[in-house]
Amino acid sequence: MRAVQGHPNGVGLESPAFPHQRVRSLHIPSPLLGLQSDERLVAITRAGHVAAFEALVARYYGRLLAFCRHLVGSQEDAEDVLQEVMAAAFRAILADDRQIHVRPWLYRIARNRSLNHLRRDDTACADSFDAHACENGVTTADQVQSREEFRLLVADIRGLPETQRTALVLRELAALSYEQIAANMDTTVPSVKSLLVRARGSLAEAAEARHISCEQVRRELGEHAAGARRSPSAPVRRHLRGCERCAEFRSELRGNRGVPTFA
Repeated sequence: MRAVQGHPNGVGLESPAFPHQRVRSLHIPSPLLGLQSDERLVAITRAGHVAAFEALVARYYGRLLAFCRHLVGSQEDAEDVLQEVMAAAFRAILADDRQIHVRPWLYRIARNRSLNHLRRDDTACADSFDAHACENGVTTADQVQSREEFRLLVADIRGLPETQRTALVLRELAALSYEQIAANMDTTVPSVKSLLVRARGSLAEAAEARHISCEQVRRELGEHAAGARRSPSAPVRRHLRGCERCAEFRSELRGNRGVPTFA
């Protein structure tokens, strides 16, 4: 499947992946297709009407694109992956008459294709997320701050382990139930809930770490070196991952085995 000029999502079915000999003209007016259920659209697609599948693509394209983008880290790569997803979905729908729960099924394909993409190219870009700030009554400074906060949040999400990131995106972005996420990830509902707790905790730690000052970090490290603190707090440990100066300070403390003097 390749992009076709004029299609609302830039997606068309002009590809060798789609068996055109089974495609027939559709007598249901196109606007009415958007009112059909997912299951009905699958049935109409199986009857050979490609417009029904295009309606299904239009229904899920934006959400699936965002999901793939969160996993692969690049808008361009996400678009490529989504082309594969939709081609695979089209072939699978026509392959047999089994019942399909469309939304979790599509996300499952998207996850598998995204992971395959990352395995093929583990240097996926990490800089193509765009923030779309509302300009009504918002200053340029506000927009810049909003974009920066969004960029940092995206970076934090991308830094999560793959299973945590997938569970979080499926829950928050795709709004899947715990049961659907568990089926999507071949795991159990308790495991999904545990992944979400750890993911959200990690994001909270990352946000707190950004707001802690280097002075606070070094004071806490000094207290730890002096034996007054059992171990540095989670936000401090997180801060040390991204602050070279504080990391060097910790190394100096360990080397000197001394306690710094704070003003």
